Amino acid sequence: MEYEHNYASKGVGAAGLTTGIIGTALGVLSGGLGNIVGGWGANAATCHEGHMVSRYELAQAQEIESLKSQIALRDANTYSDQKLLDFYKYVDNKFAIVEGQLCDQKVYNATNTATIGCIANQVNQLMALSKLVIPNTSICPGWGNVTVTPAAAATA
Repeated sequence: MEYEHNYASKGVGAAGLTTGIIGTALGVLSGGLGNIVGGWGANAATCHEGHMVSRYELAQAQEIESLKSQIALRDANTYSDQKLLDFYKYVDNKFAIVEGQLCDQKVYNATNTATIGCIANQVNQLMALSKLVIPNTSICPGWGNVTVTPAAAATA
């Protein structure tokens, strides 16, 4: 008989267990445990302020955020493209300056080459018109005076 007093009767235990199961089920169905089984709030979620929103409102909010991030990415790409274009224009301008200087140098070099060639031709013509006379004292110092007589001209 002592055995019966230490434990609850079968009817009282079953009633308590049933009440616990029903309470747990109602808690889960009303959105408890993060609404893992759907429950009555299956089409609703909570936002960070604790307000209920429908799945359609949630989808709209997600779409808006997706569009915002796409716009931000597009703006970043546009900014990067503009900066690259500015850099290209800067470098292209510097190359144009260097190219202009190289062209000027080529013209200068060509002009100098032509002038030097012209002067060399004039010097050769002048050399052909005159004969170089070297004094005897420069050729054989100490030999004394040397007289050179021109050859007789041929008579015809």
